[in-house]
Amino acid sequence: MSFIKRLDHYLVFMSTCLFTVSIAGSRPLIPLYAKQLGAEDIQIGVIIALFSILPLFLSIKTGTVIDSIGVKKPLIFSIVLGSISMIILSVSRDFIGIYLSQILAGFAHLLFVLSIQAYAGHFSKNKLREYYIAVFSIAVASGSFAGPVISGFITDSISYSYAFLVLGVIILIALPITFLFKNIKGKVLNSIESQEKVENAFRLLQDQDLRTAIVISSLVLLVKDAYIAFFPLLAADKGISTSVIGVIISLNAAAGILIRSILPWIVQRYKRDMIIIISIVIAGLIYIINPFFDDVILLCVLGYVLGFCSGIGQPLSIFVTISALPKDRIAEGLGLRLMFNKVTQVVAPLSLGAVSGIVGLSGVFYLCGAVILVGGIQPWNTLLYKK
Repeated sequence: MSFIKRLDHYLVFMSTCLFTVSIAGSRPLIPLYAKQLGAEDIQIGVIIALFSILPLFLSIKTGTVIDSIGVKKPLIFSIVLGSISMIILSVSRDFIGIYLSQILAGFAHLLFVLSIQAYAGHFSKNKLREYYIAVFSIAVASGSFAGPVISGFITDSISYSYAFLVLGVIILIALPITFLFKNIKGKVLNSIESQEKVENAFRLLQDQDLRTAIVISSLVLLVKDAYIAFFPLLAADKGISTSVIGVIISLNAAAGILIRSILPWIVQRYKRDMIIIISIVIAGLIYIINPFFDDVILLCVLGYVLGFCSGIGQPLSIFVTISALPKDRIAEGLGLRLMFNKVTQVVAPLSLGAVSGIVGLSGVFYLCGAVILVGGIQPWNTLLYKK
Protein backbone atom coordinates (compact mmCIF):
# COMPACT_ATOMS: atom_id res chain seq x y z
CA MET A 1 0.00 0.00 0.00
CA SER A 2 1.38 3.42 -0.98
CA PHE A 3 2.09 6.19 1.54
CA ILE A 4 -0.92 8.21 0.30
CA LYS A 5 -3.28 5.26 0.78
CA ARG A 6 -1.85 4.54 4.21
CA LEU A 7 -2.34 8.21 5.13
CA ASP A 8 -5.97 8.07 3.97
CA HIS A 9 -6.45 4.95 6.06
CA TYR A 10 -5.19 6.65 9.23
CA LEU A 11 -7.10 9.88 8.54
CA VAL A 12 -10.41 8.06 8.17
CA PHE A 13 -9.79 5.88 11.22
CA MET A 14 -8.51 8.55 13.62
CA SER A 15 -11.03 11.27 12.79
CA THR A 16 -13.96 8.83 12.88
CA CYS A 17 -12.81 7.23 16.13
CA LEU A 18 -12.36 10.56 17.95
CA PHE A 19 -15.66 11.94 16.70
CA THR A 20 -17.48 8.76 17.71
CA VAL A 21 -15.89 8.67 21.19
CA SER A 22 -17.56 11.99 21.90
CA ILE A 23 -20.97 11.34 20.35
CA ALA A 24 -21.24 7.71 21.52
CA GLY A 25 -19.98 8.66 24.97
CA SER A 26 -22.77 11.19 25.36
CA ARG A 27 -25.64 9.03 24.09
CA PRO A 28 -26.14 6.76 27.14
CA LEU A 29 -25.64 9.72 29.49
CA ILE A 30 -28.42 11.80 27.94
CA PRO A 31 -31.40 9.75 29.20
CA LEU A 32 -29.80 9.33 32.64
CA TYR A 33 -29.00 13.06 32.87
CA ALA A 34 -32.52 13.97 31.77
CA LYS A 35 -33.96 11.55 34.32
CA GLN A 36 -31.85 13.20 37.03
CA LEU A 37 -33.34 16.57 36.04
CA GLY A 38 -36.83 15.13 36.49
CA ALA A 39 -37.82 14.15 32.95
CA GLU A 40 -40.62 11.62 32.39
CA ASP A 41 -40.07 8.71 30.00
CA ILE A 42 -42.07 10.34 27.21
CA GLN A 43 -39.99 13.52 27.54
CA ILE A 44 -36.82 11.42 27.37
CA GLY A 45 -38.17 9.93 24.13
CA VAL A 46 -38.58 13.44 22.73
CA ILE A 47 -35.01 14.37 23.75
CA ILE A 48 -33.62 11.27 22.05
CA ALA A 49 -35.66 11.96 18.91
CA LEU A 50 -34.30 15.52 18.67
CA PHE A 51 -30.89 14.07 17.77
CA SER A 52 -32.36 12.98 14.43
CA ILE A 53 -34.85 15.77 13.72
CA LEU A 54 -32.67 17.95 11.44
CA PRO A 55 -31.10 14.98 9.60
CA LEU A 56 -34.61 13.70 8.89
CA PHE A 57 -35.36 16.77 6.77
CA LEU A 58 -31.87 17.75 5.59
CA SER A 59 -30.12 14.45 4.74
CA ILE A 60 -30.67 14.55 0.97
CA LYS A 61 -29.97 18.28 0.62
CA THR A 62 -26.85 17.95 2.75
CA GLY A 63 -25.66 15.12 0.52
CA THR A 64 -26.05 17.25 -2.61
CA VAL A 65 -24.14 20.12 -0.97
CA ILE A 66 -21.27 17.79 0.00
CA ASP A 67 -21.17 16.42 -3.55
CA SER A 68 -20.85 20.03 -4.80
CA ILE A 69 -18.38 21.62 -2.35
CA GLY A 70 -16.37 18.56 -1.31
CA VAL A 71 -15.91 16.78 2.00
CA LYS A 72 -13.30 18.92 3.79
CA LYS A 73 -15.37 21.95 4.88
CA PRO A 74 -18.33 19.85 6.08
CA LEU A 75 -15.92 17.68 8.08
CA ILE A 76 -14.37 20.70 9.78
CA PHE A 77 -17.77 22.23 10.53
CA SER A 78 -19.14 18.96 11.90
CA ILE A 79 -16.31 18.64 14.42
CA VAL A 80 -16.65 22.22 15.65
CA LEU A 81 -20.43 21.88 15.90
CA GLY A 82 -20.13 18.55 17.70
CA SER A 83 -17.78 20.07 20.27
CA ILE A 84 -20.15 23.00 20.86
CA SER A 85 -23.03 20.57 21.47
CA MET A 86 -21.03 18.82 24.22
CA ILE A 87 -19.94 22.09 25.84
CA ILE A 88 -23.57 23.25 25.98
CA LEU A 89 -24.37 20.12 27.99
CA SER A 90 -21.46 20.80 30.34
CA VAL A 91 -22.67 24.31 31.24
CA SER A 92 -26.45 23.86 31.00
CA ARG A 93 -28.56 22.84 33.97
CA ASP A 94 -31.97 22.73 32.27
CA PHE A 95 -33.89 21.01 29.50
CA ILE A 96 -33.44 23.87 27.01
CA GLY A 97 -29.71 23.18 26.97
CA ILE A 98 -30.33 19.46 26.42
CA TYR A 99 -32.76 20.15 23.57
CA LEU A 100 -30.36 22.54 21.83
CA SER A 101 -27.40 20.24 22.35
CA GLN A 102 -29.14 17.23 20.82
CA ILE A 103 -30.31 19.17 17.77
CA LEU A 104 -26.75 20.44 17.12
CA ALA A 105 -25.13 17.07 17.85
CA GLY A 106 -27.49 15.32 15.45
CA PHE A 107 -26.71 17.70 12.61
CA ALA A 108 -22.97 17.47 13.32
CA HIS A 109 -23.23 13.69 13.16
CA LEU A 110 -25.08 13.87 9.83
CA LEU A 111 -22.40 16.09 8.30
CA PHE A 112 -19.56 13.96 9.55
CA VAL A 113 -20.99 10.58 8.53
CA LEU A 114 -22.05 11.71 5.04
CA SER A 115 -18.68 13.34 4.41
CA ILE A 116 -16.61 10.36 5.56
CA GLN A 117 -18.75 7.84 3.70
CA ALA A 118 -18.63 9.97 0.54
CA TYR A 119 -14.84 10.15 0.92
CA ALA A 120 -14.69 6.35 1.10
CA GLY A 121 -17.11 6.04 -1.81
CA HIS A 122 -15.05 8.06 -4.29
CA PHE A 123 -12.67 5.13 -4.87
CA SER A 124 -13.46 3.50 -8.20
CA LYS A 125 -12.55 -0.10 -7.27
CA ASN A 126 -15.10 -2.05 -5.25
CA LYS A 127 -12.44 -3.78 -3.12
CA LEU A 128 -10.91 -0.43 -2.19
CA ARG A 129 -14.34 0.99 -1.36
CA GLU A 130 -15.10 -2.04 0.80
CA TYR A 131 -11.74 -1.66 2.54
CA TYR A 132 -12.35 1.98 3.47
CA ILE A 133 -15.91 1.25 4.56
CA ALA A 134 -14.48 -1.47 6.82
CA VAL A 135 -11.97 1.05 8.22
CA PHE A 136 -14.81 3.50 8.88
CA SER A 137 -16.98 0.82 10.51
CA ILE A 138 -14.17 -0.42 12.77
CA ALA A 139 -13.40 3.17 13.78
CA VAL A 140 -17.07 3.73 14.67
CA ALA A 141 -17.10 0.54 16.73
CA SER A 142 -13.82 1.49 18.45
CA GLY A 143 -15.11 4.95 19.35
CA SER A 144 -18.41 3.47 20.49
CA PHE A 145 -16.47 1.15 22.80
CA ALA A 146 -14.23 3.80 24.34
CA GLY A 147 -16.82 6.61 24.63
CA PRO A 148 -19.31 5.09 27.11
CA VAL A 149 -16.50 3.72 29.32
CA ILE A 150 -14.84 7.15 29.53
CA SER A 151 -18.06 9.08 30.09
CA GLY A 152 -19.48 6.54 32.56
CA PHE A 153 -16.45 6.53 34.85
CA ILE A 154 -16.02 10.31 34.71
CA THR A 155 -19.70 10.75 35.61
CA ASP A 156 -19.48 8.38 38.58
CA SER A 157 -16.16 9.89 39.72
CA ILE A 158 -16.93 13.59 39.21
CA SER A 159 -20.14 14.69 37.47
CA TYR A 160 -22.20 14.71 34.28
CA SER A 161 -21.03 18.24 33.46
CA TYR A 162 -17.34 17.32 33.63
CA ALA A 163 -17.94 14.21 31.51
CA PHE A 164 -19.61 16.28 28.77
CA LEU A 165 -16.77 18.82 28.89
CA VAL A 166 -14.16 16.09 28.41
CA LEU A 167 -16.13 14.69 25.46
CA GLY A 168 -16.24 18.18 23.91
CA VAL A 169 -12.45 18.45 24.15
CA ILE A 170 -11.86 14.95 22.75
CA ILE A 171 -13.81 15.69 19.59
CA LEU A 172 -11.68 18.78 18.92
CA ILE A 173 -8.56 16.61 18.72
CA ALA A 174 -9.90 15.43 15.35
CA LEU A 175 -9.95 18.98 13.96
CA PRO A 176 -6.29 19.19 12.77
CA ILE A 177 -6.67 15.78 11.10
CA THR A 178 -9.48 17.00 8.85
CA PHE A 179 -7.21 19.57 7.17
CA LEU A 180 -5.18 16.68 5.70
CA PHE A 181 -8.14 15.21 3.80
CA LYS A 182 -8.33 15.59 0.03
CA ASN A 183 -11.36 17.68 -0.91
CA ILE A 184 -13.26 15.06 -2.90
CA LYS A 185 -16.17 16.44 -4.92
CA GLY A 186 -18.98 15.01 -6.99
CA LYS A 187 -20.45 16.83 -9.95
CA VAL A 188 -20.69 20.61 -9.30
CA LEU A 189 -24.29 21.78 -9.71
CA ASN A 190 -25.95 25.13 -10.14
CA SER A 191 -28.91 25.99 -7.94
CA ILE A 192 -31.56 24.80 -10.44
CA GLU A 193 -29.78 21.49 -11.01
CA SER A 194 -29.34 21.05 -7.26
CA GLN A 195 -33.07 21.54 -6.64
CA GLU A 196 -33.94 19.09 -9.42
CA LYS A 197 -31.51 16.60 -7.91
CA VAL A 198 -33.21 16.78 -4.53
CA GLU A 199 -36.63 16.38 -6.13
CA ASN A 200 -35.45 13.36 -8.12
CA ALA A 201 -33.54 11.70 -5.27
CA PHE A 202 -36.38 9.29 -4.53
CA ARG A 203 -36.00 7.84 -8.02
CA LEU A 204 -32.86 6.19 -6.72
CA LEU A 205 -35.20 3.88 -4.80
CA GLN A 206 -36.04 2.16 -8.07
CA ASP A 207 -32.87 0.16 -7.47
CA GLN A 208 -33.74 -2.96 -5.48
CA ASP A 209 -30.29 -3.21 -3.86
CA LEU A 210 -30.67 0.31 -2.50
CA ARG A 211 -34.12 -0.47 -1.09
CA THR A 212 -32.68 -3.59 0.52
CA ALA A 213 -29.82 -1.61 2.07
CA ILE A 214 -32.27 0.93 3.51
CA VAL A 215 -34.40 -1.81 5.12
CA ILE A 216 -31.30 -3.39 6.69
CA SER A 217 -29.98 -0.07 7.93
CA SER A 218 -33.27 1.04 9.50
CA LEU A 219 -33.70 -2.24 11.38
CA VAL A 220 -30.11 -2.25 12.60
CA LEU A 221 -30.48 1.33 13.85
CA LEU A 222 -33.62 0.36 15.75
CA VAL A 223 -31.65 -2.45 17.40
CA LYS A 224 -28.73 -0.19 18.26
CA ASP A 225 -30.41 3.10 19.20
CA ALA A 226 -33.25 1.69 21.28
CA TYR A 227 -30.70 -0.23 23.33
CA ILE A 228 -28.48 2.82 23.91
CA ALA A 229 -31.50 5.00 24.76
CA PHE A 230 -33.55 2.71 27.01
CA PHE A 231 -31.14 0.14 28.44
CA PRO A 232 -29.46 2.76 30.72
CA LEU A 233 -32.90 3.56 32.19
CA LEU A 234 -33.76 -0.13 32.60
CA ALA A 235 -30.38 -0.85 34.21
CA ALA A 236 -30.63 2.18 36.50
CA ASP A 237 -34.01 0.92 37.74
CA LYS A 238 -32.23 -2.32 38.63
CA GLY A 239 -29.71 -0.38 40.75
CA ILE A 240 -26.78 -0.59 38.34
CA SER A 241 -24.31 2.33 38.48
CA THR A 242 -23.55 4.68 35.58
CA SER A 243 -19.98 3.38 35.20
CA VAL A 244 -21.17 -0.24 34.98
CA ILE A 245 -23.87 0.78 32.48
CA GLY A 246 -21.10 2.40 30.44
CA VAL A 247 -19.08 -0.83 30.54
CA ILE A 248 -22.06 -2.91 29.36
CA ILE A 249 -22.74 -0.55 26.46
CA SER A 250 -19.03 -0.52 25.63
CA LEU A 251 -19.03 -4.33 25.49
CA ASN A 252 -21.92 -4.01 23.07
CA ALA A 253 -19.68 -1.83 20.90
CA ALA A 254 -16.66 -4.14 21.38
CA ALA A 255 -18.64 -6.94 19.78
CA GLY A 256 -19.11 -4.62 16.80
CA ILE A 257 -15.33 -4.31 16.47
CA LEU A 258 -14.95 -8.09 16.38
CA ILE A 259 -17.70 -8.73 13.85
CA ARG A 260 -16.47 -5.95 11.56
CA SER A 261 -13.00 -7.49 11.64
CA ILE A 262 -14.18 -10.95 10.59
CA LEU A 263 -17.20 -9.94 8.48
CA PRO A 264 -15.33 -10.14 5.12
CA TRP A 265 -14.39 -13.75 5.96
CA ILE A 266 -17.99 -14.59 6.91
CA VAL A 267 -19.47 -12.99 3.78
CA GLN A 268 -17.18 -15.01 1.54
CA ARG A 269 -18.53 -18.26 3.02
CA TYR A 270 -22.22 -17.60 3.62
CA LYS A 271 -25.07 -15.78 1.88
CA ARG A 272 -25.33 -12.13 2.95
CA ASP A 273 -29.13 -12.29 3.13
CA MET A 274 -29.09 -15.30 5.45
CA ILE A 275 -26.41 -13.72 7.68
CA ILE A 276 -28.52 -10.61 8.11
CA ILE A 277 -31.77 -12.51 8.81
CA ILE A 278 -30.16 -14.66 11.50
CA SER A 279 -28.51 -11.67 13.17
CA ILE A 280 -31.76 -9.66 13.25
CA VAL A 281 -33.78 -12.58 14.62
CA ILE A 282 -31.27 -13.14 17.42
CA ALA A 283 -31.30 -9.41 18.20
CA GLY A 284 -35.09 -9.43 18.49
CA LEU A 285 -35.01 -12.40 20.86
CA ILE A 286 -32.39 -10.69 23.05
CA TYR A 287 -34.64 -7.64 23.37
CA ILE A 288 -37.52 -9.82 24.54
CA ILE A 289 -35.54 -11.70 27.21
CA ASN A 290 -33.41 -8.76 28.43
CA PRO A 291 -35.83 -7.46 31.11
CA PHE A 292 -35.89 -10.88 32.82
CA PHE A 293 -32.24 -10.63 33.93
CA ASP A 294 -30.77 -8.58 36.79
CA ASP A 295 -27.32 -10.17 36.98
CA VAL A 296 -24.62 -7.83 35.61
CA ILE A 297 -22.63 -10.65 34.02
CA LEU A 298 -25.65 -11.95 32.13
CA LEU A 299 -26.54 -8.42 31.01
CA CYS A 300 -22.96 -8.02 29.75
CA VAL A 301 -23.29 -11.25 27.76
CA LEU A 302 -26.62 -10.20 26.26
CA GLY A 303 -25.25 -6.75 25.39
CA TYR A 304 -22.20 -8.32 23.75
CA VAL A 305 -24.25 -10.72 21.62
CA LEU A 306 -26.62 -7.91 20.66
CA GLY A 307 -23.65 -5.80 19.55
CA PHE A 308 -22.36 -8.73 17.52
CA CYS A 309 -25.70 -8.97 15.72
CA SER A 310 -26.18 -5.23 15.13
CA GLY A 311 -22.59 -4.93 13.87
CA ILE A 312 -23.33 -7.11 10.86
CA GLY A 313 -25.96 -5.08 9.03
CA GLN A 314 -24.50 -1.58 9.03
CA PRO A 315 -21.27 -2.07 7.02
CA LEU A 316 -23.06 -4.37 4.58
CA SER A 317 -25.82 -1.81 4.00
CA ILE A 318 -23.28 1.00 3.45
CA PHE A 319 -21.38 -1.05 0.87
CA VAL A 320 -24.55 -2.10 -0.95
CA THR A 321 -25.75 1.52 -0.96
CA ILE A 322 -22.52 2.91 -2.42
CA SER A 323 -22.26 0.11 -5.00
CA ALA A 324 -25.81 0.79 -6.20
CA LEU A 325 -25.26 4.54 -6.72
CA PRO A 326 -23.86 6.57 -9.63
CA LYS A 327 -20.44 7.91 -8.70
CA ASP A 328 -21.52 11.57 -8.84
CA ARG A 329 -24.53 10.92 -6.57
CA ILE A 330 -22.89 8.96 -3.75
CA ALA A 331 -23.36 11.54 -0.98
CA GLU A 332 -26.91 12.20 -2.19
CA GLY A 333 -27.77 8.50 -2.12
CA LEU A 334 -26.19 8.13 1.29
CA GLY A 335 -28.27 11.10 2.37
CA LEU A 336 -31.42 9.33 1.14
CA ARG A 337 -30.43 6.26 3.15
CA LEU A 338 -29.77 8.40 6.21
CA MET A 339 -33.14 10.13 5.80
CA PHE A 340 -34.92 6.80 6.17
CA ASN A 341 -32.62 5.99 9.09
CA LYS A 342 -33.65 9.23 10.75
CA VAL A 343 -37.33 8.44 10.30
CA THR A 344 -36.64 5.35 12.41
CA GLN A 345 -34.58 7.36 14.91
CA VAL A 346 -37.35 9.96 15.35
CA VAL A 347 -40.42 7.73 15.34
CA ALA A 348 -38.96 4.92 17.50
CA PRO A 349 -37.96 6.93 20.61
CA LEU A 350 -41.16 9.00 20.50
CA SER A 351 -43.29 5.85 20.25
CA LEU A 352 -41.27 3.83 22.75
CA GLY A 353 -41.12 6.74 25.19
CA ALA A 354 -44.91 6.99 25.09
CA VAL A 355 -45.27 3.21 25.45
CA SER A 356 -42.97 3.15 28.49
CA GLY A 357 -45.33 5.49 30.30
CA ILE A 358 -48.10 2.92 29.87
CA VAL A 359 -46.41 -0.51 30.10
CA GLY A 360 -43.05 0.39 31.67
CA LEU A 361 -39.52 -0.05 30.40
CA SER A 362 -39.83 -3.84 30.23
CA GLY A 363 -42.78 -3.41 27.86
CA VAL A 364 -40.60 -1.23 25.64
CA PHE A 365 -38.14 -4.10 25.24
CA TYR A 366 -40.90 -6.63 24.51
CA LEU A 367 -42.47 -4.39 21.87
CA CYS A 368 -39.14 -3.47 20.30
CA GLY A 369 -38.13 -7.13 20.12
CA ALA A 370 -41.39 -8.04 18.39
CA VAL A 371 -40.99 -5.25 15.83
CA ILE A 372 -37.41 -6.31 15.10
CA LEU A 373 -38.43 -9.96 14.64
CA VAL A 374 -41.30 -9.15 12.28
CA GLY A 375 -39.36 -6.49 10.38
CA GLY A 376 -36.29 -8.70 10.10
CA ILE A 377 -38.06 -11.68 8.58
CA GLN A 378 -40.92 -10.34 6.45
CA PRO A 379 -39.05 -7.96 4.04
CA TRP A 380 -36.61 -10.74 3.16
CA ASN A 381 -39.06 -13.44 2.12
CA THR A 382 -38.86 -12.46 -1.54
CA LEU A 383 -35.22 -11.42 -1.46
CA LEU A 384 -33.99 -14.81 -0.29
CA TYR A 385 -35.50 -16.51 -3.28
CA LYS A 386 -35.01 -13.84 -5.91
CA LYS A 387 -33.42 -15.05 -9.11
